[in-house]
Amino acid sequence: MLKQKPINTNSKRSINLLVDTMLELMRRTNFTSITISELTKTAGLARNTFYAHFDTKEDVLTYHMYQIFRKRIQLASTEAKQEQLDFDTLYFEIWSDNLEFLNLLKENDLLPILNRFEEHFDLLCTDFQIYENCNVSEKAEVYANAVYADSLASIVKRWMKTGMKETPQELSEIFKEFIR
Repeated sequence: MLKQKPINTNSKRSINLLVDTMLELMRRTNFTSITISELTKTAGLARNTFYAHFDTKEDVLTYHMYQIFRKRIQLASTEAKQEQLDFDTLYFEIWSDNLEFLNLLKENDLLPILNRFEEHFDLLCTDFQIYENCNVSEKAEVYANAVYADSLASIVKRWMKTGMKETPQELSEIFKEFIR
């Protein structure tokens, strides 16, 4: 998770360099072999810059996931009225459109990072009022994002194991069967 929102263009540039460099290094070598020193050196940044924004290498990847989702949800929410935004289908569409990143995670045994999305899911739900029309008590709402994020992630992981044959819409319908 990002330690704090970038406050200036240099911070944004550094964060983007770290994300882009991490993905590039993962295309060439195993994630566990990548050191923070190698990451920052390849990105042309000081090691301290990494720690100003992230605690771990995994945080770089979860931030990248957050950015992918934030941009896509923002686009979708401007195209459709909030009541019509089907987040389940959108979630699966986003992963379907980002298979290269998803496969990088799989190749590096990092699919459990999908479950860390819960941290960012809270932010997205607040920013885009995803649960605004849900009939969930305040008490249950505290836990809803954890259950929701983990359930969606589990379906994506199973989808990958079984050959990714279903469409995002079919995955959404499968998910909806479980939550009825």
